[in-house]
Amino acid sequence: MPDPVDILVGRNVRKLRARRRVSQLELGEALGLTFQQIQKYEKGTNRVSASKLHQIAVFLGVEISALFEGVHTSDSPGRIELSPEAYELAVNYDRLHSPAGKEAVKTILTLMGAEKAV
Repeated sequence: MPDPVDILVGRNVRKLRARRRVSQLELGEALGLTFQQIQKYEKGTNRVSASKLHQIAVFLGVEISALFEGVHTSDSPGRIELSPEAYELAVNYDRLHSPAGKEAVKTILTLMGAEKAV
């Protein structure tokens, strides 16, 4: 199972890459990698080495700390660790453009959770 920090770093890479309208292929070529490797980084499946983190930050024109945005440095009680499935669900939820669609997903999940508790 991927480490939550690897997942968060991958999500930040994806967000910053998309914000700059850079494809996975373009980022991969700039780093000497395949787009499949970039996909694995962005999913948190594969860890990104320190040198690649530096190259990514330089290529995207951001401070390296931007790649770690949202990482908690202490084990605070409010820290939430997501499973890969929960992370994927959250990403897909964020991609929904319809407020009604988002409400429908929340309703379904609430009902399913209530069903399990019974």
